[in-house]
Formats: sequence, structure tokens, C-alpha cells
Amino acid sequence: MPFLLSLSSTASRQDSIKTEAEISEVAVNFSGSGLRQSPGQEAIRVAVLGIANGSEGRDAARKVLKALLVDPLVDEQEWEKRLDEHDTSKPLIIRVGPSRGNVTRLELSNDNLPDVLEVSSAELNGLNLELLLMDAEVPVNGSSPTTVQSLEQAVLVPMIDVDSADKHTAPLNAPVHQAILVADGLTGAVGITGLPILDSCDAITAAVDLKGLSKEQLGANFTVIDTALAEEAVRLFRQGPQNAMKYEHNWSASNLNVLVAWLKAGLKAADDEATKPAVRRLIASVLQSALSAIETESTSRRVSRELSASMASPEMRAMNERLAKWAQLAHAELQEQLDLAFNGRRWQKLGWWKLFWRVDDVAMLTNEILSQRFLPTSEQELVYLTGRIAQLLGEAGQYPQPTSSRESASESLATGSGKNEPIIPTTPQSRLPKWPGHIAFTRRYIQNETVPALQSLAQQLVVQSLATSSVTSCLAALLYVSSFSSTIFEAGAVAALGVVYSLGRMQKKWETAREFWEGEVREEGRKAIRGAEESAAEVLDGVQQNKLSAQRIKELEQAGELVAQAEDALARLK
Repeated sequence: MPFLLSLSSTASRQDSIKTEAEISEVAVNFSGSGLRQSPGQEAIRVAVLGIANGSEGRDAARKVLKALLVDPLVDEQEWEKRLDEHDTSKPLIIRVGPSRGNVTRLELSNDNLPDVLEVSSAELNGLNLELLLMDAEVPVNGSSPTTVQSLEQAVLVPMIDVDSADKHTAPLNAPVHQAILVADGLTGAVGITGLPILDSCDAITAAVDLKGLSKEQLGANFTVIDTALAEEAVRLFRQGPQNAMKYEHNWSASNLNVLVAWLKAGLKAADDEATKPAVRRLIASVLQSALSAIETESTSRRVSRELSASMASPEMRAMNERLAKWAQLAHAELQEQLDLAFNGRRWQKLGWWKLFWRVDDVAMLTNEILSQRFLPTSEQELVYLTGRIAQLLGEAGQYPQPTSSRESASESLATGSGKNEPIIPTTPQSRLPKWPGHIAFTRRYIQNETVPALQSLAQQLVVQSLATSSVTSCLAALLYVSSFSSTIFEAGAVAALGVVYSLGRMQKKWETAREFWEGEVREEGRKAIRGAEESAAEVLDGVQQNKLSAQRIKELEQAGELVAQAEDALARLK
């Protein structure tokens, strides 16, 4: 999509983009348009920004842009003269591509949009490159404190002032993939030195036009260039090939080759059909910004919650301490009781060799373990604790209750679309407990979902073992009867082999299933404790800070998961 078209479509908006959310949306839409293009054929937009330091910064930016595109093998071209005559106080868009004949086109905009200059460059034609030349107000040393994100936003989404329909000036966003910051002289070098984005953002580089100094002498994080030396190198080479050595020396000494190499690195991928590095960096930057915003809001909510807890009344602080103590004791009870259960006599009755006469007792014994050992004391203490909370608040709290995936699916079908709909339990409101029901819910889940599966597996293993043993025994008997040369020992060996194989397979599968079930019960118990604690904490926090938005927390978690998925997709992107 040409640069001018994207600007024209944006200029039709009456209001300027002011909020951070809208600016982020511009970056997302911009990166999305790049992804919709064929890999390796994306339009890359690079801004050459003269740091506002009088006219010197603008002139230096124009000289840098000219040096990036100039071809010393041909005489001075028409576009070079047009570029030299351009008023640097106004933005200029340069489209790089094969020339249409020998005519250089300069499109003058009548609707207050930047002028467009078409340029042909032997090295850059076919790379779908567009350049934006303008000055920029970038916060530098001595300015107000700014974050890396705000600096990156100011550089990669520069603002162009245009006149709106009501004759008022409005800022227009012109997002780019990469940017070159250009300053002039020692004043510009001092101002640009402290920019943190030069070390943290690969899409942004900086250059300062200084004569007689090097980057090593200054110890700077920007490139020191000499545009006058570069212009002299091009002028000498155009006078004749006898000046080739002088051209190479002056061009290398000017350090413009460093900027040319940096520009080409973002335009070309190792594979012609792979996504260009500049597009990949832009997408990674958008994802990183989104993740940073999510983490910032999550941290802010956490700090606000802790601050509210510290400023709460003594009774509320005591209740929070009781809740934390309950959770600690519940975890201890879970570990202690389940250790006793899984090392006890009931669980030992379900050894693999005892399944032949206890296969029908699997459900009964496991249900007894769950009923007697799965957090019975903690569940009673939780009911008592919620009673104390109700006494403190003067009313029974509305505790968030767990829901099963089956209930969620049925609710989605009942409501139709089910998109972004809050999950409402199918249990009638009158039947919901007046305390967090996570422990009882988890116990029922294990009894109804995992115990029948364990019972079914035990029955299958017994049947398979008996069937395999019977088949091999019959085979051994037939072998003994049908062949006079086979002895009873050989037939017995065949039968024993089948029995050993069937019992070994039964032992392996059953012990694996038992270990898995033990681990699942422990993990579900920990989840139940955490869920009950969070449910009670939400009621307490709702009193302290007008009920923390659970929906917003869920949205942040989902957004974080989506960013992780997008980063994974970017890593696999060709």
C-alpha cells in the first residue's frame, strides 16, 4: 500500500488520534497491512528525521537521505536537484522504484498532504521502499523524563501537521518500520546522546554530522558521519573512473556506508520469500508493547490491592490474616491426609495383583478416600470463616462459584453466540452455597469424572489379562495335544509366557494409572484451595476498593495468552 494512500485514508478523519489506545491501534493496523502482503514483497517505510535544532538538523537529514539513494555511476539526476530545492520545513515522501522513462516525477499535493518524489536507485529498486523526510520534536537530554515506549512511539509514529476541513491544523499519524535520527554538530550530538532507544530498539538508529571526529573518540552510541565528505566522494567519482580510489577512501571515511548497510539489513531477508526483517521487528515491537502494557496494569492493580489492604481497618486486616492462615493450614492438611490415604490400607487393597477379586471395589474404596481424606476439616473451617466475614460485613457475601466445562458449554448453547458472555452457573441461585464451594465441587468432579474412568480401566485390564492368559493356555494345550514331539514342559512354557506377559502389562498400566490419579487428586486439591481463597479474598477486596473487577483481570490474562500465541506464531513465521 503506497505511503500517500495510507496518509490520505487517515487524513479523512476529522479528529486527531490522542489516546494511547488509538495510537496502539494505528501500529497494529500498520503491522497487519504488512502481514497481508506477500512475504518478501512488503512495503517498507523508513523515516529520516532531522532533530529539531534549527535548520542544521533538517539540512543534515536531507543530505543523509540523498547519500542513501545517490548513484555515483551516473551523472547528477533530476531528483537530486528537486531534493536540494525542497523546503525542509515541509515533509517529503520519496518512493524508490524503477524510473518511468527518464522523467523524474514530483507530485505536489493540493490537500495539505506531503509532496511525493519518485526516485530510481540501482541498489534499492524492487525492494518496495518508501522514505519520509521531515523534522521531529524528539525529547532529548535536559527535557522532561520520558519512557522508552514514549520515545519509540514519537520516532516510529511521527506526526505530520495538516489542515483539516474546518481550517484547523490537526496532527496526522505516519507510522514507519524504521527510523534514522539525524543531528548536526556538537549541539546535536549532546542532545541525542542520552536517548535510551538507541540501545534498546533495533528499528531506530542515529547519526550526527560531525567533521574530524569518530565514534570511538566520542564514545557515543550513535554513528558519526561526514556528509560533506560523502558528497565530495560522489562528485569525484562522477568526474571520471580515475578517482575511484579517492571515492572509496572518502566514502568509507564519511561512514555513510554504515547507514546504507543498516537500511539494507531491514529490506532484505536471507530467503527472497521470507518476511522482511523490518516487518518482523515491527510486529515484535507491537507485541512487546502490548505485553508491557498488560504487565503494567497487572502490577498497578496488585499494588493498589496491597495498598488498600494496608490501609484497611484492623478488623479487615485480621480477617485477611485469618484467610491466609486458613489457606496455609488447608495445604498442610491436603498433603498430610493424602499421604496417609495413599499409604494406607484401603489404597493398598487396590494393588495390581488384587484386582482379580477387588476390581468391583475400586469405586467404593476411592470414594471412601475422597470422602474422608479430601480436605474435610478445611471445608468446615471455611464455612466458619465465611460466617465471620458475613458478621463483619453485616450481610452474606456473593462468593464466585466454580463451574464445569459442561455447564459452560450448555450455557453458551442456551444464550446463542456465547462470545465474551459471562459464565453463569446452571445451578439455581437459591441452591448456591453461601460460601466458596470449590472444595465440594472438586470432590464431586473427581468422584464423577475420574473415579469411573479408573474403575473402567481396572475392569478392562482384568478382562484383557484373563483373555490373554486363556488364549495362551489354550494354545499351549493345542500344541501339546496336536504334536507328539511337544512335551508338557514346552506347552507349559508357552502358557507361562502368556501369563507373564499379560500380568506384566496389567501391572505396568495399573501402577501408572494409580500414580496419575494420585497426582491428579493432589493437584485438584491445590486448585480448590486457591480458588476458595481467591473467592473469599474477592469478597473482602470488594468492600475495601469497590469490588475489584474480576472481568478485567480475566481480560488481562486472556490478552497475555493471546500475546504469547502471537509471539509463538511470529517465531514460526517464514
